[in-house]
Amino acid sequence: MTRRGVVGLAFLLLTGVAHAAPVPTPPLMTLQDKPIGVLLLGFHGGKDWQAALAAMTKAFTPQFPLAFAGDSADVKTIQDAVDRLQGARIKKLVVVPLYASSHSPLMEQTRYLFGIRPDPAPEFFTAAHRPSGYAMVRRVVFRGKLPVVLTQAPDDDPLVVDVLTSRALKLSKHPEDEALVLVGLAPAAAPLDETVLGQGSRPKPPTAEDEYRQLLSSLAERVRARGAFKSAQAAVLQPDAMHQSDRERHDAALRSLVRGLSRSARVLVVPYAVTGGEAAPVITRALQGTFMRFNDQGLLPDERMVRWVADAIRRGAALPDMRVYKDAGRPLPGTVKPMSIKLSGSHP
Repeated sequence: MTRRGVVGLAFLLLTGVAHAAPVPTPPLMTLQDKPIGVLLLGFHGGKDWQAALAAMTKAFTPQFPLAFAGDSADVKTIQDAVDRLQGARIKKLVVVPLYASSHSPLMEQTRYLFGIRPDPAPEFFTAAHRPSGYAMVRRVVFRGKLPVVLTQAPDDDPLVVDVLTSRALKLSKHPEDEALVLVGLAPAAAPLDETVLGQGSRPKPPTAEDEYRQLLSSLAERVRARGAFKSAQAAVLQPDAMHQSDRERHDAALRSLVRGLSRSARVLVVPYAVTGGEAAPVITRALQGTFMRFNDQGLLPDERMVRWVADAIRRGAALPDMRVYKDAGRPLPGTVKPMSIKLSGSHP
C-alpha cells in the first residue's frame, strides 16, 4: 500500500463497515503500508449521541474502516465490531473511547478487554457488578498478531475546555459576577470485596472517584480562566453507587454548594458528560429547590469533539502496540471461578 494522507473516518453501527462520500477536511495522518481500522466505544441512545455520530459520518472520508460498539463493556458487542474490522484486512486497530474520563472502572475494564492490563477492573469483582462483571472477564480475541492501541478519553483536552467554556458562556450575562459549578457523574468509589480481590487489609490506592475529582477540579479552573468567571467549583454525583445513602450524600453536597454560592453570585451549572441526556436528569433532580442556571448539553454533539476524535486517531496511529496480555480470551486465573458463582439471590 502506497503512502497516502488519511483524510477521514467512516462510521459503522454494528451492521458492517461503512464508507462516506469525500468532503474537504484537513489530513488526519499519513500511513506507510499499514492500513488502520478505528473502533469508537461509547453508548447507544439519545438524539445527541445520534446527531454526533451523524456529524462524524458527514465530516470525514473513508480512507480507513471505522466501527462503533455501543455497549462499551460488553465483550460480545466489541468482539463483533473487531471481527468486522479485521475482515477489512486492517493491519492496526486504534480504539477511541468516547467516555467522559479515563479515570473510571469502565476504562480499566476496557484496557483489560484489549489485553493492555493483566486483570479486570477491581470494581467488576464487587457484589454490585457480579451479574454483569463476571460475564465480561474474557478478553477480545484477535486473529493473529494485530497491533492494538487504546487512546485516552477526552479528559481535559483543550478542545474539551473550549466546549465546556462555550456551554457556560451560553448561560452567562456578567461572568465577573458569576460562579461556575462543573458537575460530573463519578464512577464507583472503591472495590468492596477485598476477599475476592485478595487485597485483605492492605492500604487502598486512590479511588476512581478521587482521580475523577482531580480531573474535574482542573477542568473547572481552566474554564473559569477561559471564561473570566468570578469563581469555579467542581462537584460530583454518584448515581451508580451501591447504597442509596451514598447517592443522597453526593446530591446533598451539590445542593449545599450551589446554595452557598448563590448568596454572593449568580450560579451557572454545566455538566461534564459525553451527552446531556446522560447527565441532565441526574443533575436537575439533585438540584431541586436551588436557584441557578443550568445548561443541559454535554460534550456531544459539537464539531470540536469531531476534531478531538480526529486528533485521537492521529496520535493513536503513531503509537506502538499496547496489547501485552494475549491470552486468547481465557478466563482470568485464580481461586474464584466466575462461571461457578451463583448469580441468583443475595450476594455475600
